[in-house]
Amino acid sequence: MKNIRVTLGFAAVVCLLGWCDLGLCGWFLLALLLHELGHLAVLACFHRAIRGITLGAGGAKIETEGLSYRQEVLSAAAGPAANLLSAGLTLRILPVFALVSLALAAVNLLPLYPMDGGCILRASLLSRLPPERAGRILRLCVFLTCTTLMVGACWLTAICQAGLWPIFAALVLLCRAGNAAAEIL
Repeated sequence: MKNIRVTLGFAAVVCLLGWCDLGLCGWFLLALLLHELGHLAVLACFHRAIRGITLGAGGAKIETEGLSYRQEVLSAAAGPAANLLSAGLTLRILPVFALVSLALAAVNLLPLYPMDGGCILRASLLSRLPPERAGRILRLCVFLTCTTLMVGACWLTAICQAGLWPIFAALVLLCRAGNAAAEIL
């Protein structure tokens, strides 16, 4: 692997989490590390060279050699699987960590490209459909997911008085999906 890049956005998110709750920030970073190790383990099984890792405000991006659709599905699923496994193993002894791991897995499984769920959906569609049709279905899934996220975030903020955190979290996810809109196919 050539390099690991940490963006200002990643540093800002970690500082914000640490400012709000230092313990929660530590559990999040541990869950994120296990998540990325899950991806790296599967890529190592496929003997794929890692060119670099970028840590950004929306998460981590692993740059690697080309993958087949099957390999892309398996490597994308490995991160959330690592979180689900660690949550299951630590539920009774570290419930906060288990909850953070479950939340990280759930968010990453949303069908928003380039997140894991979006990569799984994209590779699965492209393996079975022509690129144009796969792209239309993927864009529809992204639109529906984004709409649901924003409606849910506004509801939590306005009705449940959850503060601005739900809207902030939804915007981070929407920005990540929006930045990758050109990369869908």
